[in-house]
Amino acid sequence: MAHMRIVVCLPGAARTRLDEAIAEAMAPFEIDFTRDEDLDIWDFWAICGNGTHRDGLQLLPGYEDDPRIVRDRSDEGVPGWCAGGPREAMAFAEIRAEALDTARAAWDLWRELSRSHPPAEPRRVVPGTPWRTSEEYRAGYLVDQEAREAFDAQPLVAAYREGVAALLEAHRGYDLGGFLHRGAAAETVGWTGREEFAAAVSAGTPSHRHVLTLDGWWYGEDDPVVHGACDGPDACAHRPPLPGPRETATARYLEELPGDTLLVKVRCHVRPGFGPPPRRWLASP
Repeated sequence: MAHMRIVVCLPGAARTRLDEAIAEAMAPFEIDFTRDEDLDIWDFWAICGNGTHRDGLQLLPGYEDDPRIVRDRSDEGVPGWCAGGPREAMAFAEIRAEALDTARAAWDLWRELSRSHPPAEPRRVVPGTPWRTSEEYRAGYLVDQEAREAFDAQPLVAAYREGVAALLEAHRGYDLGGFLHRGAAAETVGWTGREEFAAAVSAGTPSHRHVLTLDGWWYGEDDPVVHGACDGPDACAHRPPLPGPRETATARYLEELPGDTLLVKVRCHVRPGFGPPPRRWLASP
């Protein structure tokens, strides 16, 4: 079994019966082995999110003592973080704005470094999965690692990565989660315009990839989108509500919810195979 953290969206009135409301929202996805396996997701959940491991939600200033804020059951906590509360108390738009500004600074850094370093060659593209045998997997993995190491060893790329690390270290606003290291930003920064680059790398910030929507849709990271009101994907006639790339869609969905919507971070114990899949080869047909 594995663990997953998911943002559960509830009506604001659910704050007076929080545990019961979460249990009702989560119930359609509890493992019971009697239905479509895509609905059999979890066997245990608990409210989590004290900020110690960047596992909660970040608050706007002034909401720390709001009685609607949800705390987890631990004795530890980081100021400015919580396990849940009304959407209007969460710093979604503010975090994304800071990420945009930081990404623009990173793009400017690349341009500046490009004047004093030799041009960087693009990273060599290595065909990915599926590999049909374990030997193909090992060979492909080694070639991919060699391509990554060769790209990272170039003076311009190495200087850029050091500069970005310093940029993030010097940042004193919201926790941006190291977003510039996702999506291989060093591999794209030199090939797009400033605003295009900033928008692309900050689109999913803050990152909450797992979301249970108000109307009962379970969004995992790479898993099938399932609707708790139906008996499984094949039997569901409804259209999933979030268009576009998963990470971007969930970030925008949370940001645009009504202000009194209650958001709660929940840690689930999920069945094997659910959540981010491991890299693996496929058996020969």
